Amino acid sequence: MARPKEFDQEKALRKAIRLFSQQGFAATSTDDLMRVMEVGRQSMYDTFGDKRALFLKALELYVTESVHSINVELERPGSALAAVQNALVTFAQRKDLSSAEGCMGLNAISEFGQRDAGVTRITRSAARRQRQTLMRVLTRAKNREKFAQMRIWTAWRTSLKARFAGIRMAAKAGKSRHALRNIAAFASRAYMASDRRIAPE
Repeated sequence: MARPKEFDQEKALRKAIRLFSQQGFAATSTDDLMRVMEVGRQSMYDTFGDKRALFLKALELYVTESVHSINVELERPGSALAAVQNALVTFAQRKDLSSAEGCMGLNAISEFGQRDAGVTRITRSAARRQRQTLMRVLTRAKNREKFAQMRIWTAWRTSLKARFAGIRMAAKAGKSRHALRNIAAFASRAYMASDRRIAPE
């Protein structure tokens, strides 16, 4: 019978996420990971594989939870437009958005681009899930809340992802929690205004 692992695997993985978020892949050594995760080299390899395999497991958990937290806000009952507004503001208030923590997903895209097939697969899959939810919400808004014109709906659909990325970058640059919330609030007000500004044809 195999011996049970002598450490909390999920807790260790979350510690790896935090370190990778702060330092990126290249600047994080195996020794750094062993120290932060509080595991021996062999235990780490037996459980997670090498540094790249551990990075991919950490990245998948990070982006899955990140997308889920946004989707929960987007899919709340009530006005679809208000749900988008609340999703932006709630996202800006996340505790892991700071210059000290960094965003593992954004860092991975910046560091690897499309050079690593594993990273690309994970980030594209997360983006697809996010886009599917957003499409459902914005379609509801278009159908029930009568977006003024199709081009307004298209603008929302294509720019919201950039809004989330912009908030992440502002956090990484050291913006305060209050400033991040103001950025999100301004973006959501701009969306609301764009819909009201153009009368239906």
